[in-house]
Amino acid sequence: MKLQLTEEQKRAVAHHHGFVEVDAGEDSYVVLSRQVFREMMGVGSEDEYRDSLLSIEAGLADVAAGRTRPMQDFFREFDRRHGISD
Repeated sequence: MKLQLTEEQKRAVAHHHGFVEVDAGEDSYVVLSRQVFREMMGVGSEDEYRDSLLSIEAGLADVAAGRTRPMQDFFREFDRRHGISD
């Protein structure tokens, strides 16, 4: 699905240097321009851009399906594997 921003939304994003937070009652959203997204994610080519979006979608699907583990567990294992101690 490809959504279209209204002219008011486009002006708001431009006015706020490429990103704007949108309060929607109990939810909140962040709208980024493609350029800001690319700079934040370090993607240059169209292929890298597309791949980054696919990776985000895959990660969100993993979260929704419960294929995650606590961050603390990951860092403990990472530190152990690489000989890092507190």
